[in-house]
Amino acid sequence: MIENMNNLLEKNDIMVRIGSNWYRLDELGPIGHNSFPIFVSDEDGESIEFDMADIDEFDPEFEIFRDMDSTIVGEA
Repeated sequence: MIENMNNLLEKNDIMVRIGSNWYRLDELGPIGHNSFPIFVSDEDGESIEFDMADIDEFDPEFEIFRDMDSTIVGEA
């Protein structure tokens, strides 16, 4: 499933808000014990690692994550 999502991310610019900043969601890491790493990039192209729970909001045009469990995806 993660490999399929990463393929989707390669072909689409999906933006996420973490705190007050918007980032491009680049890659999902393997789900571990109490963690789900994600890799995002800022407008300068710098790659940053966060956890899926750190996401406050997905791009409103990308609604596939809307019904995800709020314990996995942070709530705004």
